Amino acid sequence: MDVFKYYPEERRNIRDEFSIASDVKLIGHVGRFDEQKNHMFLLDVFQKIHQKDSNTKLMLVGKGALEEKIRNRAKELGVYDSVIFTGVRSDVPQILSAMDVFVLPSFYEGMPNTIIESQATGLPCVIADTITKEANITGLVEYLPLGNSDAWAEKALSIINTERVDTKDSFVLNRYDIKSVVEDFSRSIFDFQ
Repeated sequence: MDVFKYYPEERRNIRDEFSIASDVKLIGHVGRFDEQKNHMFLLDVFQKIHQKDSNTKLMLVGKGALEEKIRNRAKELGVYDSVIFTGVRSDVPQILSAMDVFVLPSFYEGMPNTIIESQATGLPCVIADTITKEANITGLVEYLPLGNSDAWAEKALSIINTERVDTKDSFVLNRYDIKSVVEDFSRSIFDFQ
C-alpha cells in the first residue's frame, strides 16, 4: 500500500471520526501554529469561503505556541464552530484524503513536505507565491500573492471540486519516487568514489 495516495475509505473514516458529512467541503492545513505559517490570514480566507459556501469546514492539523490566539481569532471571525483543531496527528496521509483543498499561506518555506504529500494524494493546493515553484510537481498547485483574502477564497472555491487523480506518474517523472531516489543516491556514491 502506498502511504501517500488517495484512499476513499480513509476519507470516510477520517470524516466519520470528526463528524464531517460527505457533502461538506473540507479546506485543510497541516503545520505548527507559529507566525511563519500565517494562520491569521488563513482564517480570514476561510471566513470568506464560509460566507460564500456555508457547507464548508476548515481542518487545522498541528500544535504550537499560537494555538490559543488562533482559536480566539476564529471566534472573533464567527467561524469557530466550523474550524476543526485536530492537534498533532500521525495519520496525515489519511487526513489529506479527507480534505478537498489544501491551503498554505506561509510567509516563507523551504520545500514544504506537506505540499508534496498533498499532491501525492491528488489534493489540489493553493499556496503562497513565496514558496518555491519546484513544489508544484503535478500541476495541482496554484500560487497566489499574500494579502488579498478574497482572491484566495475564490481560488480555493474554484478548485475545491477537482476530481482526485493518480499522481504516481508525475512523481516518477520528477524523480520523487523511492526507486528514483535510490538510483540517484547510488549513482552519487559511485560518482564520489
